[in-house]
Amino acid sequence: MDIGKAFSFVFEDEQWVASILLGGLILLIPIIGPLALLGYTLETARNVAQGNPRPLPQWNTFGEKLGLGFAGFIVGLVYSLPIILLGVFFICVPLFAAAGARSEEGAAAAIGGSLACLLPLLIILALLLQPVILAGLVRYLQTGSIGAALQVGEVIAMVRADLGAWVVLWLVSLLCGFIANLGSLIIIGFIFTYPYSQAVYGHAIGQTMQRFSPAAATTYMPPPPMV
Repeated sequence: MDIGKAFSFVFEDEQWVASILLGGLILLIPIIGPLALLGYTLETARNVAQGNPRPLPQWNTFGEKLGLGFAGFIVGLVYSLPIILLGVFFICVPLFAAAGARSEEGAAAAIGGSLACLLPLLIILALLLQPVILAGLVRYLQTGSIGAALQVGEVIAMVRADLGAWVVLWLVSLLCGFIANLGSLIIIGFIFTYPYSQAVYGHAIGQTMQRFSPAAATTYMPPPPMV
């Protein structure tokens, strides 16, 4: 993966300021904003995978971005169900253990013991599922079908075919999350850092998609100037 390209391609587009800042303002819209930004990420990925010389999306197709984001949310939610269910169990077990204790000390010990046992399991499961979630999103972009993206066997086969690529993509997603949060330190800086990090993440997803669709691979050059 060309990580440097993922971070620099944004600035090669003559309209990058409008695209990024408008994305930051849209993010402020409850529920709809985050879904649209997820669609922005996925549209970037699709543009990169298809070899679009100007992969940074503009906001003239808001409805398409919202649809992409909603579909991506559903795919991610379904694959995250094991983590969610374990998290609920993670919350309930300590409470039941505390309720059955005969003293405050016993309740504290029960809660502490339950947390010590369940937390590592939750972390391990989350780590294992991250490549699967990413592969599910990629399969959705490849097929345009949520049903195809939820074919667990096919998705796991994608992960097994090149586990290293998915691990790298996951690490890039962590880095992008860190960059997005940096903006929060500068009052409203997240209006820039969040959509920028999502564009970077989308480019990384698009490069990963190319590994599974070699025919679509393209050597990226700076976008041609707009007329």
